[in-house]
Amino acid sequence: MAFCKNCGQQINDDAAFCPNCGTTVGNAQQPQQAPVQPQVVSGDADVQQNKGIAWLSYVGLLFLIPLFVRKTSEYCRFHVKEGANVCACELAYTIATRILLLIIDLPTRTYYYGFYFHSSIYYVFNTIFSLGFIFFTVMSIIGIVNAATGKTVEIPLLGQIPFIKNLMDKIYASLNK
Repeated sequence: MAFCKNCGQQINDDAAFCPNCGTTVGNAQQPQQAPVQPQVVSGDADVQQNKGIAWLSYVGLLFLIPLFVRKTSEYCRFHVKEGANVCACELAYTIATRILLLIIDLPTRTYYYGFYFHSSIYYVFNTIFSLGFIFFTVMSIIGIVNAATGKTVEIPLLGQIPFIKNLMDKIYASLNK
């Protein structure tokens, strides 16, 4: 067995990537002694101990609280990764919709007695885009309910985006060094 050079996770000799952090293994070397791993609480005790804080993962940037406070908890790790996914997707959606609304509004808005007035098209698109925020609110509520009831279930649609989860795995690996 070999160990990952990045996070110290034990990996198979024939593995191309570390299953924990995703680093390319290449020429992983066998250390003289196994690296010290932080004690990770798992199982029902982990869930009972951390479900009171894990729900914060779904309240915007508050996912940073369980990330740093309970960094050794597998239960919190799961929910932090899910909450970071929701937060990142909502941020990307907000930026994209604001840019689109600006593009729609610039040629059609009028200035009248010191006030800008938007066109009807702007208000239609603004209403349509607002429905997206309802979607993110529902996804956050689903996550909060899952975390508070002790479930580790992926968020529908957003829970299947691997980019943020892989980034969070690297952050956890650097925190647990």
